Amino acid sequence: MSPGRRPIVLIALIAVAISAIGSTPGSAAPTVDERELLGESFEGRPIHVFHRGDPDEIRVLVVGCIHGDECAGVRIAKRLRTGRPRHFVDLWILPNMNPDGRAAHTRQNARGVDLNRNFPYRWRPGPRGRYYPGRRPASERETRIAMRLIERIEPDVTIWFHQPLALVDASGEGRMERRYARLVGLPLVHLPRLYGTATSWQKHILRGTEAFVVELTGGALRPRSARRFAKAVYRLVDPR
Repeated sequence: MSPGRRPIVLIALIAVAISAIGSTPGSAAPTVDERELLGESFEGRPIHVFHRGDPDEIRVLVVGCIHGDECAGVRIAKRLRTGRPRHFVDLWILPNMNPDGRAAHTRQNARGVDLNRNFPYRWRPGPRGRYYPGRRPASERETRIAMRLIERIEPDVTIWFHQPLALVDASGEGRMERRYARLVGLPLVHLPRLYGTATSWQKHILRGTEAFVVELTGGALRPRSARRFAKAVYRLVDPR
């Protein structure tokens, strides 16, 4: 080997060594960043979920909107799905599970059903109106789409955004809702127990998991507030 070639060879060897170190198990975990079509609403609107982060870490599901006239959480979901994926969380983002209701600006879906009274745990029949629970448990396509997702991915923590009470519901009595309330500066309040809700159904079928409601303020969410609520999702499970 000629002396003139040696520096080039040394640089190449150093580059290979650095590459090998970066690919060792102790380096940053690999991330996924993908979108999946879960199905369609009654009126044919797509319902997507976004999967980001490390599948081997704590699994968190965020639902931005379940009531069509309470969709400020969609902006939080958008921030979570467009920012840099984090390696310490397996994040699933369902921006809107009631696109028909959002299009019509109604609480219910296109069939007049309150989806958060339609889940098949402690379901009760009721009259038609704002809180109509449907003809039977899980009668709605959108409810079943959410159920299949939760049963498949088995989230450790699920956050459902609602409006307009500006609080975190303490009904689950879990440590995650207490911590999230502190992170976003909202009071922790015990709301009345309801029937056929998404959170009670998840905690019934997936024992040991946490699912809770975050009530945002009324109206549109300002960008700064959306950033705060999105950042708190990461801080909730960040081990550092």
